[in-house]
Amino acid sequence: MSRLAPILLGLLAFTIASCGGGDGGPSREEFAERANEICRQAEQSLENVGQEAESPAEIANAVDRVIEESRNAVDELADLERPEGDAGETAETFVNATRTEIEEKGIPALEDLRDALAEGDQQAAQEAAQELQSIDSDASNKAAKDLGADECAEG
Repeated sequence: MSRLAPILLGLLAFTIASCGGGDGGPSREEFAERANEICRQAEQSLENVGQEAESPAEIANAVDRVIEESRNAVDELADLERPEGDAGETAETFVNATRTEIEEKGIPALEDLRDALAEGDQQAAQEAAQELQSIDSDASNKAAKDLGADECAEG
């Protein structure tokens, strides 16, 4: 038993560390690592979306996929446990700003774009595209960079 005790203690310490160990949540670095992974996966899943689309229906389907993947990424970010202290406040700012940018601005503009394409309304499609380009992502970019979640920041 005496030789087994250090191994069991080591495993217990590893398990506690892996689960956050009741220390009040992940560190800033752990949060950033998880956020980066979510952003990386979302980007990879959308890498070639719409590349083969030719008809308005195919383009609309591609836009729907972008909407779905964007919602999923925001939900995953929102589900992340926040660090404590200043890093937690920054993480909360990052998640809230990202949610606002995507759910309240990006997705409605994408839906307008999809609908305009489906209806063949070029003017409405151009307006929706301009709306997408005008979305201010400064708040989420700053918070992402402050956290070290650089893969979630533009530029």
